[in-house]
Amino acid sequence: MRNKILKLIPVVFFLFLRADVHPAPQPHAPIRAYLPVLFSKVMRIDSCGFLWCGVKASAYDFYIDAGSSRATENGTETFPFKTVGAALDYIKDNKLKEKSVFIKKGIYNEAIDLTGGTDLVGEDRHETIVNAEGKSYGMRFYATSSRVSNLTIENASVNVKVDKKSKVIISNCSIKDAGSNGIEVDRSSYSTKRKFTLKNSSVKGSGGRGMYIFKRKIEVRSCEVQGNGGEGIDLHSRLRGKIFSNDIRNNDESGIEMIMSGTKISLKGNTISGNKAQGLTIQVYNETKGKIKVSKNRMTGNSGYGIRYARYDRGKLRMKFQDFIRQCVKLSGNRISGNGDGDYGYL
Repeated sequence: MRNKILKLIPVVFFLFLRADVHPAPQPHAPIRAYLPVLFSKVMRIDSCGFLWCGVKASAYDFYIDAGSSRATENGTETFPFKTVGAALDYIKDNKLKEKSVFIKKGIYNEAIDLTGGTDLVGEDRHETIVNAEGKSYGMRFYATSSRVSNLTIENASVNVKVDKKSKVIISNCSIKDAGSNGIEVDRSSYSTKRKFTLKNSSVKGSGGRGMYIFKRKIEVRSCEVQGNGGEGIDLHSRLRGKIFSNDIRNNDESGIEMIMSGTKISLKGNTISGNKAQGLTIQVYNETKGKIKVSKNRMTGNSGYGIRYARYDRGKLRMKFQDFIRQCVKLSGNRISGNGDGDYGYL
């Protein structure tokens, strides 16, 4: 076996040498044309003294590099597209689906419309920047199931917009300095096919809310939501999902504000502090019950209450307000202290 492996080494090196002198192929060329992209030089000697020459599949279908000096643009690693829009137009015009796109470090002064199951991966979260200054949206998801990671999205009126027909996972991204809301998520169904997920990301410096999310299934975890001009996270009625292990602080309104009606959600392990209104506001507009679990959160140093139950039902409730709250909100293991107006308020 060892002799057979050794005999393969010259063949592999020959392929690499050929790859170095041939131009990049056009997309969808014969597979032999992709050897420069599909293989990388991975060699090691194992514990038994064997020399192994491995191969590594290319991770992405298309590449983008704002700093490329190549005249040709075909989306390969050697001849990348120079804008995100050019790559997405190519994918759309050729009716391609579920493609992955790698974006090199750089500033991309454009707004992005994601469709067709396309995924975007930046080279570096802080140095791969979509600057959508003057645009209505920085990144808009339209009837797609897409993942986006390792990007900064900044300076649009709304940095991220998710329509009702999309499933979206955003991870390891910085979403900052929106003129209005950092993220807006439209009303949809509770299907996992329409779930919105934000994880290991930050939403900062928005002129309005950090996040404004309507009815659907959601998950927000391990994020920083800080310094926004409105609520950190504003949840409309009838949501389903989880918000856990986030740092939500120094927002100009409540850290989290939600409408009770039909909402079924778990808030767990969040730090909610330094917000200029309440840590958590739960609003009641009618007698439709929700199921809200609040556990192991830390709510300190907010200007208003740690938790405020706000009543706007205009007499529609047929029981005492505090009894209604006790039926719908379950508290356990929270640390609530040092808030300006007190720990709890029923107003």
